[in-house]
Amino acid sequence: MLYDLDIYRMAKFTAAYTDLLIPVRKFLLTFLFILFSFGSYTYSEIAIHPTEPIKRTTTNLLFLNSFNSDFSLYYLTTGTYLKRNSEKKVIFNVPSESIMDEGKIKSSTLARFLINNNQNIDFSYVQTLADLYIEEASFEGVNPDIAFTQMCHETGFLRFDGDVDHHQNNFCGLGVTGNGVKGLSFKDIRHGIRAHIQHLKAYASTQELNNKLVDARFYLVKRGSVTHLGGLTGKWATDIKYDKKIRRLLNRLYKLS
Repeated sequence: MLYDLDIYRMAKFTAAYTDLLIPVRKFLLTFLFILFSFGSYTYSEIAIHPTEPIKRTTTNLLFLNSFNSDFSLYYLTTGTYLKRNSEKKVIFNVPSESIMDEGKIKSSTLARFLINNNQNIDFSYVQTLADLYIEEASFEGVNPDIAFTQMCHETGFLRFDGDVDHHQNNFCGLGVTGNGVKGLSFKDIRHGIRAHIQHLKAYASTQELNNKLVDARFYLVKRGSVTHLGGLTGKWATDIKYDKKIRRLLNRLYKLS
């Protein structure tokens, strides 16, 4: 009789163990399928779905929202996963041609651009020049990228092989009318750059200057008549390709950056 009772208890224990083992095995198999599946299954295809719909309560909605994870790691093929993670987003800056605008290029890049095109000039001088262009342009809201590349064009990358001499600190040909006319001179490079920035603002804006006027030709310009780079042709210079030449330098500057 005792023997039969032991068999009965053992059978009951085995049945209870089996009932517990089945859901555990299902859970483990589901986990392994998710972990090692590479393209054959998605998470929704291998998840255990209940036979009866779940009643949406605040509690289980919070649980479902917290469990809303990205399982792309598990159902992408190995090659696709590696390709996706090896791709890098490359963002290219596009130069603004608006004269009244913020610049996008750092002063160190401006200096390097100039040095790359004229290696016979002192680097510290070029860096100071670049810093001052950004600083003076920010005072008046002028685009320093356009101003700097215009300076590179007007001076031949500081070679000064035209009518203007180096000691004049005239970086944009102010007052130069041809036939050997030297144009304006300024006491230092800051005032020369300030005059350049002020002359650009005279063309591109009707707002008052924020710094003391140093551009003697400021009031000879029709205020606000040229707002973009393309309008400088025929206004700043008579060269019909003037804006195209500066635009070409501007694009080269942005490629360098």
